[in-house]
Amino acid sequence: MGKYFVVVLLCVWQIGLNIAELPSVCPEIVSKQSWNASAPVGVDYLIVPVKNVIIHHTVSDECLTKEDCATLLQNIQNFHIDQMEFHDIGYNFLIGGDGRVYEGAGWHKVGAHTRGYNSRSLGIAFIGDYSSKLPSPNMIEAAKSLLKCGVEIGEIDLNYVAFGGRQVSATASPGNKLYRELRTWPHYTSSP
Repeated sequence: MGKYFVVVLLCVWQIGLNIAELPSVCPEIVSKQSWNASAPVGVDYLIVPVKNVIIHHTVSDECLTKEDCATLLQNIQNFHIDQMEFHDIGYNFLIGGDGRVYEGAGWHKVGAHTRGYNSRSLGIAFIGDYSSKLPSPNMIEAAKSLLKCGVEIGEIDLNYVAFGGRQVSATASPGNKLYRELRTWPHYTSSP
């Protein structure tokens, strides 16, 4: 009974988490409202903290301004909902070429980024194609700051593992160059 109460209390607390109230360790997160996202078709909640963080790239154009990123995000969300029949944009967060973190499905919500892992992971996508080039240092730093933030607020387990989508799915994501970079990150695992 006591354990159940703690889980319910934690869920209520997490659902009430507001992006504007994040601790200072957290990067600026551009809210879905700010990039004019459509409402999700449905929402499923994660059990947090998650132990897996899966890194992807969108294999799309890059964006270097908030306005361009907003347009790209709207297109990605529309494609995911209308064509792929996802409930929302598939990634929990996306990293723009402007060095900003953009809210996708967001904290404590099940994404649609890696079949078989969505209900137990957070999916972070770098906007662009990183098969033959690296994301900018600002983008990489934004992603690392987001991970620190997730640990700080209890969304990501302190001992989480990070890996590329290609390691558990038939995809080239997050691209060859970004995957090489990911393999240098402290929480990277070669065997998810």
